[in-house]
Amino acid sequence: MGETSNICLKSELDLFSSLPTQLAIDSSSFVQIHPLSSISETAPIEFYISGNGEHYLDLAHSILHLQIKVLKKNNSVLGDNDQVAPINYILNTMFSEVSVFLNDKQVASQSNYSYRCFFESLLFSSKSNQDSLLTSALFYKDTASQHNNVIATSTNEGFNTRKSLCKASKIVDLIGNIHYDLAAQPKLLINGVNVRIKLERQKDTFSLMSTAEHKIIVKSASLFIRKINVAASVVLAQEKALERGLIKMPIRRAEVRSFALSSGLQSSTIANAFIGQLPTRLILGFVSNEAFNGNYAKNPFNFQHYNLNYLSILEGSKMIPSKPFQPNFDNNLYARSYLSLFTDLSRFHNSQNINISYEEYPKGYTLYAIDLTPDMAAGETHMSVNRTGNIGIDIKFSAPLAETVSLIVYAEYRNTIEIDKARNVFTDF
Repeated sequence: MGETSNICLKSELDLFSSLPTQLAIDSSSFVQIHPLSSISETAPIEFYISGNGEHYLDLAHSILHLQIKVLKKNNSVLGDNDQVAPINYILNTMFSEVSVFLNDKQVASQSNYSYRCFFESLLFSSKSNQDSLLTSALFYKDTASQHNNVIATSTNEGFNTRKSLCKASKIVDLIGNIHYDLAAQPKLLINGVNVRIKLERQKDTFSLMSTAEHKIIVKSASLFIRKINVAASVVLAQEKALERGLIKMPIRRAEVRSFALSSGLQSSTIANAFIGQLPTRLILGFVSNEAFNGNYAKNPFNFQHYNLNYLSILEGSKMIPSKPFQPNFDNNLYARSYLSLFTDLSRFHNSQNINISYEEYPKGYTLYAIDLTPDMAAGETHMSVNRTGNIGIDIKFSAPLAETVSLIVYAEYRNTIEIDKARNVFTDF
């Protein structure tokens, strides 16, 4: 027996203990919240959750329920020959921006929201989750190399499934979580804090894949959120604690930025892509600028490699990774770039998979992940000291770009939202 080893008792021999009992929560239930105003084709959908009363809110269960229809541009019903389907994960990707307010303090303003939702559903949800829960939000993965295939004999299985669910303009019933920072952390929101969530619609040219002009109509929308009745003794203790300190709600703050790369360009350094607080992690990918801006014929989630042969992040004068990514897609040499999805998204040493195979990677799923934390632990529960500075992105291609391309960058930060006894809300970003 080692000198530093302690004697232990195996759990199967613990014959006299009972399960712990929770007494802090008296009850909980989901409540349905309706939009503040009637739904139209262009107006945002806005929800208001009152903080009055004794209930706490479980924002991790912010569930959006939509019923939608796909119609022809003139509002007529789809015919048998109409080749049209929503893009992947349409429950969330049909929105371009989401804003969240706590007591009128804006704590989230997520532009490029469609890409945030796509990245998080593709990279942070397992295949089993994509094949079960996320199908209720119309997540059906596009077949690799077939993203733009919308003809009648299309071999894009994701497109075909989504098309069949929308045929004849029947109502599609969608439900799933909203992607915002406070919904990705487990702490309850104390009573006395009002919540307002505003969803801005994407253009139909972005949200639909089609051979002609079509539109999405939202027939109904509601938000389900879990309200918690907390034991009076806990409420009193927390109010007492608020006399001496602040409620702290650590969040993983995500933002998505885009950078246009002009046709004919073969190399570019994007100086000062990020200034101020530095991200803890980046995910990068390239899509057609036409698709990014909305084009029925081009899938906005078709992340092509564009013959990239050099990619590095510049943190001041420091290069990350120390050896840049230098894939050669012509010769199928991209293993290190593919591996970054696992090493830098905390998937390498655990059983959580990423539903992108090595063969699929260069065929519309070419994404690069870079962990910027000192211990390469951006996905862990602890945090590193937040740093400030500037980040540049250095890019080279083996041939000039044949079209204008949008570089999409998902950036993740660690931040904290604080609330005082008077229910004033503070952020450090």
